[in-house]
Amino acid sequence: MSKLRIGSSVRVNLVAIIGLILVAGFATSSAISYQVSKASLRDALIGNELPLTSDNIYSEIQRDLLRPVFVASMMADDTFVRDWLLEGEIDPDRMIRFLNEIRNQHGMFTSFLVSERTRRYYHFTGISQIVSEQDPADSWYFRVREMQDEHEINVDLNAEQQNALTIFINHKVFDYDGNYLATTGVGIAFDALTKVVARYKENFSRHVYFVDKTGEIMVRSDGAAITENNILNAQGLSAVADQLLATDHSLFEYDRNDETMLVSARHIPELDWWVIIEQEEAAALAGIRQSLITNFFVGAIAISLTLVTVLYAVNLFYARLEQKALEMAELAEHEANLNRQLKYESQVKDKFFSIISHDLISPFGALLTGTEMMSRYADTYSKEKLVELAEMIHGRGQNVFNLLRNLLDWARLQIDGVNFEPENTDLRRVVERCLGLLSPSAIDKGITIVNAIDDRVVFADPNMVDTVMRNLISNAIKFTSPGGEIRISAATDRKTTRVTVSDTGVGIAKSRLDRIFELDRIVSTVGTGGEPGTGLGLPLCKEMVELNGGRFWIDSVECEGSRFHFTLPVERP
Repeated sequence: MSKLRIGSSVRVNLVAIIGLILVAGFATSSAISYQVSKASLRDALIGNELPLTSDNIYSEIQRDLLRPVFVASMMADDTFVRDWLLEGEIDPDRMIRFLNEIRNQHGMFTSFLVSERTRRYYHFTGISQIVSEQDPADSWYFRVREMQDEHEINVDLNAEQQNALTIFINHKVFDYDGNYLATTGVGIAFDALTKVVARYKENFSRHVYFVDKTGEIMVRSDGAAITENNILNAQGLSAVADQLLATDHSLFEYDRNDETMLVSARHIPELDWWVIIEQEEAAALAGIRQSLITNFFVGAIAISLTLVTVLYAVNLFYARLEQKALEMAELAEHEANLNRQLKYESQVKDKFFSIISHDLISPFGALLTGTEMMSRYADTYSKEKLVELAEMIHGRGQNVFNLLRNLLDWARLQIDGVNFEPENTDLRRVVERCLGLLSPSAIDKGITIVNAIDDRVVFADPNMVDTVMRNLISNAIKFTSPGGEIRISAATDRKTTRVTVSDTGVGIAKSRLDRIFELDRIVSTVGTGGEPGTGLGLPLCKEMVELNGGRFWIDSVECEGSRFHFTLPVERP
């Protein structure tokens, strides 16, 4: 009972340590990845996406204004307009028809002409008024008359069309000697801006505002966070409003109702307005938070499966030791042999625990180092460097997976009553299945793999044959230099089929060949590409081949390559 309690305690402690390492590594990696992703997304929003959205809106406004500016210029240069003005504005209906045609042909909201000589305001619907310097509503005309530029873009109320807010393009008209005659132009409905706002709100889920130089919000998207009419009075934004209105391009963040808001603003000189793009930080980060939650559940499942697998392998191993201990107690006459056997298996146990500890802890050490580097230097690392670190962490995880798979296969072979089910097995199909899993590693090293096995059927356990072929092909890839070749072939005599996996790799020193299958002297070797190993694969292959009634041996010359041979029966014994 004492031994059983000690064994149970060791197993519990081992599984607990492995569990802590896995949980700590996964939690650290996930936390660092979340913080790096959060910082990157936030930087992308502030430094790229929000300014790009405001630039796009500005470009659309310029595009929408380009055609009206061209139409206004064309009207100012039209000889009919000049001649009609110079001839004394005879027959005003001619001008009214001209303005109406311009409006209809070019899809303008309004069209007009104001004569300097008569001060008449010609509208496409008729003569609406006489402009006067005493009327503040007509100050625009006298401002245009005195300005240096030939045209301007102005936002104003359209008194001739129910005071609709209109974007006017005002253009001077000169006679053939360059003397000022009139101001003409067209106007487009302010609805064009509201449509832009609605479209960007729908496409990007961002709030859009148009603000004049006094801070008054002229247009805002539906559901906008800022409900006040002036940004100088808006909660949170008022703290940076003065700075925003003082610069052509600006990036800010402010807090409103415990939410962090990210803001990009751009000045539109043609309207003397600012377009403001606003994004809630929480909404932008919702995607990576959901990803973190998903990763948490996936990681929890993976850690649970890993611990179950380790616990299963350890329990199987201890079951073997406990069985041997009971046999020693019952068979005193074999005490000496059992003691030697127990010592041997104890050495093997220690070696396997060494393998488990080293090959589980080392990858997580590398993982923690990699994630620490990503955390500290993420801002300075290039995308290629981050990918390199991710690939290194993935390689360590793959090594742990291969170790656990071989440990489980080995442990299953050690217990009595192993599920050994030989049947007719297609060798070529087994090899093709293994190559489907391992070819990417060979391709990465530029190694050619030739499957020279034709239709060959052996009588063996298909799972064990798959394990043997997978280990031998993986081993050949590991120890073959880039550009080398691996060849898989088979030959059949009357009762057995001999399978050979040959490579052009580094070979095995003769001193190692004599002890390569000794479980108590396992020595792992690093591959030509730095691939780690546990040294467990070849002893496992030999044991499985012999369990199927075959033989396993190796021919190797150091620096020239190796040939791994094994035989299997071709029919039921």
